[in-house]
Amino acid sequence: MVSLSMMVVLIIEIGNSVTDCAVFEGEQCIATYTIQTEKLKGRKEVLDQTRRILNNHPSVYHAAVCSVVPSVGELFLSILASTLSGKVVEINSSLSLPFALDYDPPHTLGADRLALCALSCRSWPDKAIIALDIGTAITFDVVSSRGVYLGGMILPGLDLMTAVLHDRTAKLPLVEITEEPIPLLGKSTADCMQSGVFWGCVKQVEGLLSRVHRFLSDELQENTVRIIGTGGNSRLVASVMENPPVIDEQAVLKGAKVLLDMNL
Repeated sequence: MVSLSMMVVLIIEIGNSVTDCAVFEGEQCIATYTIQTEKLKGRKEVLDQTRRILNNHPSVYHAAVCSVVPSVGELFLSILASTLSGKVVEINSSLSLPFALDYDPPHTLGADRLALCALSCRSWPDKAIIALDIGTAITFDVVSSRGVYLGGMILPGLDLMTAVLHDRTAKLPLVEITEEPIPLLGKSTADCMQSGVFWGCVKQVEGLLSRVHRFLSDELQENTVRIIGTGGNSRLVASVMENPPVIDEQAVLKGAKVLLDMNL
């Protein structure tokens, strides 16, 4: 039997926009793959991608699937369960967790949020944590220094905000928030939309982080609070924040790995 420290495992994170796959040997990530989730339309497409990864890494033994798109997640779980010799774990609230979960009902807390909290607790034991995911949606999740999940927030991300402005108005175009510097004041309709959405998001995130931090300090006497950020737009938003969080774009993958290890 190969020891857990040397085991090769596959972690699959299925998001609304992209699906990220990572192969770990022990604690080291040795390969990553990114697929547009919209391209995983059926069993054939998922099977083709799974075979591609496993052909490159035939020593993969266990796997975990962390999905916010149930139909795609179920396909990966089914295919991996029939292919691998080891255990295939679905990331959900029924697993052993490194924190006490207080959520109603527990199974509705997203797999990505569970994984991010798991990594945070493993990275900073005995510290209060704010886990921030800036993707299609923006989520906040808060865990106390005693390892108790305190609650969170969900709000629209950059892409959702631009889409709503376009979809719910007659004349506003559909714009993208790019990696280019976004000026504070726009001089065209498109520029004004980009500015409003981007800087509104930045200040919203900063304001909420400040308010949650104050709540932890004033109400719960949490003197040390760690903040971790991830998600497709996390670096873009954090780049202009006055006090940016620690950014780890693989945080959900790593957190799913933590939960897989705990539940083997």
